[in-house]
Amino acid sequence: MRSLNVGACALVLLLSSPIVAEAETSRPLVGALPVPPGATRDQVLLGDRIFHGEAAHGKCSECHGSDAKGTANGNDLTLGMWIWGDGSLSAIKATIAHNMKMAPGMDGQLTPADVDAVAAYVWAIGHQKN
Repeated sequence: MRSLNVGACALVLLLSSPIVAEAETSRPLVGALPVPPGATRDQVLLGDRIFHGEAAHGKCSECHGSDAKGTANGNDLTLGMWIWGDGSLSAIKATIAHNMKMAPGMDGQLTPADVDAVAAYVWAIGHQKN
């Protein structure tokens, strides 16, 4: 019984640690992001939710990280440096569409409007002022 209490205490300490709090706040502040030409603030807001798995079963953050700074499986989207295309909204949309075609279901269940929203969000995080 004693080890269970120690384990519970350790869990409470871990969940209240600054590292966990920092990880939760590493997500870009969507309200401060720029809106790409030809898109709307609402698209950027929806794109944020899709990116982070809160809408359309989006899975972007699984590979690109919740802070969009990349992982071993996905590049950093916050640098404004683009591997596929020139960083324009249309190039980002084309990259997302290509990925969806190459690995169906890996990006979530995105409609064309969802792709537009995620592209607007990705453009915004790649053009944010740091």
